[in-house]
Amino acid sequence: MKKTFLSIILLAAAANAGAIDMKAVKHAHPLPNFMIVIIQQGDMLALSPEQAQVVANWRAKHGPIAKKLVMAINKGEQELEEASLNGTSKEKIMAQLDALLEMRRQLAEMKTTCRDNLRQILSEEQWNELVSLYKEML
Repeated sequence: MKKTFLSIILLAAAANAGAIDMKAVKHAHPLPNFMIVIIQQGDMLALSPEQAQVVANWRAKHGPIAKKLVMAINKGEQELEEASLNGTSKEKIMAQLDALLEMRRQLAEMKTTCRDNLRQILSEEQWNELVSLYKEML
């Protein structure tokens, strides 16, 4: 029953927020993305219904923002490369790079806040299992 409830909550949250490609996320910023692990292997954590709901709420609120940042970073990199190939001035390229670095910083802050939030939601055993599952996915 718990697994079914958890699966329903996490699948609904994933459908609402849209899936994020792990390779794209890892490229945009190397910090761990634990939400992907929870979506794909959350049943292994034996989350309580309350924990599952808190995680689903977090993902519904922050997932779309993270996805937009990842997509913007990828697009910004393409635009930066194109600008350089087209002979754009150094000043303009550096301004584009600064904007790109700011997006990476925002994503890093979000991932770190997510990690800290999960450490409060999960038991020590669940946290250790989440980290192990993440490492296995690499």
